[in-house]
Amino acid sequence: MTDTELIPRDAELSTLPVGSVRTGTLGMSRIEEHVAWPLMARLAVRLEAGIPLPRFKVRDLLRLEIDQVLESESPDSEDVPLKVGQVQLGWSEFEVVEQQLAVRLTRLA
Repeated sequence: MTDTELIPRDAELSTLPVGSVRTGTLGMSRIEEHVAWPLMARLAVRLEAGIPLPRFKVRDLLRLEIDQVLESESPDSEDVPLKVGQVQLGWSEFEVVEQQLAVRLTRLA
């Protein structure tokens, strides 16, 4: 199986969980419990969670210093859109976890 294939070429369609996928998350407390999770977990996609900084230039990036705070026009009370390409999957929020910046999915689109 290559990185761009969703299923192995020799897989039988009757063995895939797609037919048993139901809408909604009733009875499911974690995404890993979804019947399609083994397939979805192997999808390699680039997610984008961004806050617009309209007047931020490359020179501003090069001049950033430790502990410097940037102001955005995005309200801090609103979640950040989470996208794959031009498709919005949901909304998210930023969080610091063990000195790393993480993105937490808050709701699906």
